Amino acid sequence: MLEIILSFLAEFGLIREDFKHHKRINKRVKEDGIKRPIQKYFLQPSVLIFLTIFIVFMLSTVLFFTYQRTSVFPDKTKIEISEMSKRMESWNEKFGQYPQDINQLIGNSPIRQDWKKDAWNREYKFKITKNGKGFLIISAGSDGIFGTEDDIQSEK
Repeated sequence: MLEIILSFLAEFGLIREDFKHHKRINKRVKEDGIKRPIQKYFLQPSVLIFLTIFIVFMLSTVLFFTYQRTSVFPDKTKIEISEMSKRMESWNEKFGQYPQDINQLIGNSPIRQDWKKDAWNREYKFKITKNGKGFLIISAGSDGIFGTEDDIQSEK
C-alpha cells in the first residue's frame, strides 16, 4: 500500500514538474516569439529522467559484458581445463594411457558435455605428446585464434 502511495506521489510530482516546465517555456515563447520545440518536449524533467536511466542502463550493460569477456570467461576456462587435466590424469592411472580424443574423455557424462567448448563457445584443441606420456589442452582465448598471447592451456 505504501509503495502505491509513493509511486502515485512520485508520478504526480513528475507531472507537476513537466507542467511547470511547459509553462516556463510557453512564457518565453510569448515574450520573444521564438519557438522552442526541443526545450519544450525533449528537455522536460520526465524525458531527462528517462534518458538518464537509459544511459546508465546501457553503460552498465556494456561494462558487464566487457567484464565478463575479460575476467569471467578466462577464469572459467582455466578452471575447466584444470578439471579436464585432472580427469586426464585419473584416466591415465586407470588405463595406463591418455584418451585419444576429447570425446573419449567426456564419455556419456552429461555434466562433462560442456568440456567440448570453452567459455567463448569455441572448441578446445586437444593433443597427446608423441611419446604418449603427456597431453595439451588449449583454448584459443578471447580472440579465437590459436597461437596468440591470450591462449589458455593446460599445465602439461
